[in-house]
Amino acid sequence: MSLIAVENLTKTYRQGKVKAVDQACFDVQEGEVFGLIGPNGAGKTTIFGCLLALTQPSAGLIKIDGMSPFALDVKQQIGFLPERPCYNRWMSVKQFLAYHHWLAGRPSVERESEIKRVLALVELDVDINRRKVKEMSRGMLQRLGIAQALIGHPRIFFLDEPTSGMDPLGFILIRKLLLKCKEEGMTIVLNSHHLNEVEKVCDRIAFIRKGKIEEVANVAALSHVRQILIVSWLACDTDSAPALAAAAQSSGCTLIEVTGETAKFTVSGNDKAADIIASLTSSGLRVYKSNFEKRELVELFLSAPEQASKETLGQDFEQDQNSENALDESGGSKLPNE
Repeated sequence: MSLIAVENLTKTYRQGKVKAVDQACFDVQEGEVFGLIGPNGAGKTTIFGCLLALTQPSAGLIKIDGMSPFALDVKQQIGFLPERPCYNRWMSVKQFLAYHHWLAGRPSVERESEIKRVLALVELDVDINRRKVKEMSRGMLQRLGIAQALIGHPRIFFLDEPTSGMDPLGFILIRKLLLKCKEEGMTIVLNSHHLNEVEKVCDRIAFIRKGKIEEVANVAALSHVRQILIVSWLACDTDSAPALAAAAQSSGCTLIEVTGETAKFTVSGNDKAADIIASLTSSGLRVYKSNFEKRELVELFLSAPEQASKETLGQDFEQDQNSENALDESGGSKLPNE
């Protein structure tokens, strides 16, 4: 039985004229990392709102651990990082986390140790008694939000754009943290525009566009089928075409491009790559370099049928990158040198 089951989820606005989510169906198994990916306005955050009982669906069914997301027993199992956090600006970091510890119904005797634990997880090294929430940069607020979401060891962790506002070190931190949470048995559901980061942590992903789930795919399987082998050899007087054709035929792979003394093949695994290199070498080509050119998930998504133009989606992804450098209106002022 799936921990989270979504069947024909639909959310409409303007008396049904606008469909933010259109009959979305997917499931999440306990202990897996599941990602929703898609361009701005695809419906990812709306789906999150329905899963978290922040938005009432127009139609469809959602079950979390066999219960409605509105059930209090469900809410006690959830940690949530919103896309645009709006925190109590006047609180200190310690007051903020202590408040959320109290909201979570955790024993007060554990409060001090729990605050230290979650701050260590997100590597937020500040004076928690003096530093106010309003004084924190966007990236620091993101870390603080993750810390509050992890209070009480939630069974299910929802993250809406978790790397928003993060620098490259923050990206690495998020990846390590999510993998650690997965090792501890936590179920993670996230959405993000940073598709290369999603690929590194997710077990499965759902492609969403215009409110529709177009495909739910296993990340490992995607990585397996979309490898491109690049092979380079030393220049020689002999024609390389017969050797390349023979290598492709004998290995069962496809030769997709030849540029000078470099060729690209689609391969399904390391064994096929080894077969191609062995064939080229036996044909007299002096191979000196080979590597895989892996297409990122964003390229795979952009190449889907009926997909919006690359120019449009590229603007969406660029806007998301730019927005990371801007602070949320309620997020406080950015500190110098941060």
